[in-house]
Amino acid sequence: MVYFFYNILVFKIDWILKFLSLFVKQIREELEKRNRSLQQIFSKSADGKFVIWLHAASVGELDQAKALTETIRKKNKNVFIIQSVFSSSVKESSFQDPLADVYFYLPLDRAHAYDQIFSHFQPKVLFIMAWDTWPNLLKKANQMGTKSYLSCASLSSGSSRKNPLIRSLTKASFRYLTGIYPSHELMAKEFEGLVTETTDFQVLGDTRFESVLNKLENKSPNPTFTNFLLEQKDFLSKNKPVILGSTYGICEEHFITYLKKHKDESFYWIFPHKWEKTRMKDFISNLEQYGSVEVFSKRNPGDPLPKFLLFDLMGILAFAYRYGSFAYVGGAWLHRVHNTIEPAALGLPVITGPKIYNAPEAIVMRELGGLFQTETESEFIEKIHLLTTDQTLREKMGNGNRNFVVENRGASDKIYNRVFSNAQN
Repeated sequence: MVYFFYNILVFKIDWILKFLSLFVKQIREELEKRNRSLQQIFSKSADGKFVIWLHAASVGELDQAKALTETIRKKNKNVFIIQSVFSSSVKESSFQDPLADVYFYLPLDRAHAYDQIFSHFQPKVLFIMAWDTWPNLLKKANQMGTKSYLSCASLSSGSSRKNPLIRSLTKASFRYLTGIYPSHELMAKEFEGLVTETTDFQVLGDTRFESVLNKLENKSPNPTFTNFLLEQKDFLSKNKPVILGSTYGICEEHFITYLKKHKDESFYWIFPHKWEKTRMKDFISNLEQYGSVEVFSKRNPGDPLPKFLLFDLMGILAFAYRYGSFAYVGGAWLHRVHNTIEPAALGLPVITGPKIYNAPEAIVMRELGGLFQTETESEFIEKIHLLTTDQTLREKMGNGNRNFVVENRGASDKIYNRVFSNAQN
């Protein structure tokens, strides 16, 4: 019965979007893009290979899927990989990655939206990364004999899926899952009452940890940054800057307020999420009241480092954490926090804003004492001041974060071994 009402709702949403697309160019282009990406995949065939479908909601979950795909391909050469995403924040340029054989945007979760995909590719296994469990997708997979797994599974205590009105739908769709593999013990408890006895349930970790560690260990930053590090080797051996990563306007406003209230001797490396000229001009003007400011791409080699160094080049932030004392990670004042695994992997304490509930790794880091989740500007100021003055606390939090990341390496192997010991039986 709950599926009946759900499908009525989806039908209405579908009708509304199609109607609005007649008048709203942005909606029309979005629907056309999604339909185009879906239709393009049918020009390819699995040619008798073992078909595996991985689905990711957005960019972070796509990283999880890629780490798992790498392991699958290492262990099994005779596979055909389908990769779907839901969010348009995943750019079509990401679809050029050769890890998967086809990429597409998942269609709206209508009752028959997936019929052609299943009939054309006949996937044997479906991996849903983290949380994006669309009810009709799971039901259709079950009908077609596809074994479905919720991997790196996360569910926060405040999730809408546990809301009394939606809980019954969550429980009904979860019964179609062959296995649910939470990312951490602290996540496992959130699934109580939602998992049937026949569903394989085991904490197997989060593949995103190895994705981050592999990136930090095997890839290189922007060459301009490498040259900068060589130039500043002596300075960085004695000074560790505070890293402000993925900052939005509201983050920068809170930071200016901190500077108004506290004088410190710290150096700051600031990585705006987007380099918007007007916003950056105003931000730099405000920063100049509290110390020297430079933009990374415009500084002259050999110049002493300013108190505030703003980075305007891509491909640096993840590697810059290695040289920091602690990190603030943005995004959580607006939508959801950005990547907290990167600074944690390099042994840094982390401060965020309030919205971390879609980031299970951040939730666990908070519970383990390595992350400060701040709810107000005054709390943000308090935690920044605390970490700039308390080296012992920084070291304790940073060591805990590093251990947390390293201990969670190897999730892809665990998931692969758990699934594929049974998937082809």
